[in-house]
Amino acid sequence: NGGSRKSEKSRMKRTTRTRRSKRKTRRGERKMRRGRGRVGRVRNRIADDNSGPCNQPSGQRLFVSLIKQMLALDAHQRITPSEVLRHPFFSPKSSLCIDMSAEISQNPVVFQHPSNLESKRSQKINCSFQNSVEFSQQVFVHTSASPSFSSDELELVKGSILGKHYKVEAFLGEGGFGIVAKCRDTTTNQAVAIKVNKSDPDILQQAHVEIFILEQLRRLDPDAANIVQWNGFFHDGQRVCLKFELLDQCLWDYIGDRNKQGLPISEVRPILGQITNALSHLSSVGIVHADLKPGNIMVVNRHESPIKVKLIDFGLACPASAVIPGDFVGTVGYCAPEVMLGLPYNEASDMWSLGLVAVELATGLPLYPSENDYDYLKFIIETQGPEAGQRLFVSLIKQMLALDAHQRITPSQVLRHPFFSPGLSKRFPCINIERPY
Repeated sequence: NGGSRKSEKSRMKRTTRTRRSKRKTRRGERKMRRGRGRVGRVRNRIADDNSGPCNQPSGQRLFVSLIKQMLALDAHQRITPSEVLRHPFFSPKSSLCIDMSAEISQNPVVFQHPSNLESKRSQKINCSFQNSVEFSQQVFVHTSASPSFSSDELELVKGSILGKHYKVEAFLGEGGFGIVAKCRDTTTNQAVAIKVNKSDPDILQQAHVEIFILEQLRRLDPDAANIVQWNGFFHDGQRVCLKFELLDQCLWDYIGDRNKQGLPISEVRPILGQITNALSHLSSVGIVHADLKPGNIMVVNRHESPIKVKLIDFGLACPASAVIPGDFVGTVGYCAPEVMLGLPYNEASDMWSLGLVAVELATGLPLYPSENDYDYLKFIIETQGPEAGQRLFVSLIKQMLALDAHQRITPSQVLRHPFFSPGLSKRFPCINIERPY
């Protein structure tokens, strides 16, 4: 009887696990269907947008063409920032189009060979970064602060003093690293954004890496390069605090203000051009951002026109020459396939992320909404994966529908067609015809 009861309990557990697995599978299938539908709606959303001279049919087709090149699965085939800026989508024929390549030529940057950056990589980990930094004074309006947020782990509340004279006014956001706070410099009465890193040893080491990256970026003009201005760092006890210019709101909030309906192409174009400009400048100094998403793109001032945006958060950035294959960095839903698969990657991974950001700007929704890497990769495979099979299928159909009956493919030729090759049959197990019946 005891053995029988154990057997019954074991059977019930297996049944419960099976039911849970089936529920998860059904939820995954529903997500997949929603994802495929969203891919189809991207073109419809763009086609419905007819505001402004940039939104003629040619502009819509050019946008789709550009996105396809940004989301090329093969990183070597993916379009580069300089190629993006020369793409016809940014044609100067429209008054709303911004040719950022001209801005780059007017603000040349000094190129440092990636090997030099790599040689400093091992050195930066041991550096204490105690050098004094002269803080510049630049302020931008910010209205998206959240004064009700506080962090018990960091022991910070509204009114706390960081360093010697930075009074916390509000908390702008938090992450695994710590928090970002809106502070007031009590000596100058200027508002700044301060990233307060936790005192955990690993986070402190990563903060030193970020400071190294920011030091490299100091060779760039932050306004011309569309990157946030870094004004140095200081210590608050054991915590490293990074000081930045205060910006307005991130693109997630900017899209949210439109009820997530997406932006007209006339607005997408300058945003896309400016962030591509930022990536072009990062590439010139051999830096991979590695976490490009709407939350890391800030609107300088939403009330000013034309819109100006800047790239922020270099906490995961690294020299392209120091990338370690297999290390997962970034945010699921925006990472390039090569990063997710643990393959070698470079600046091209940022272009993939920007392609997804561009689609989200145009539609108001992420192209591949996923909670984990498995679902994310499955979305990509479902929408872009077996291109060879799709092409072969179209080729076969064309031969079957030849108007001239004498040119039409025969049954034996169909069964010998590459569409039925063993390699494709493995990817499409429902199609496995070996001989005629």
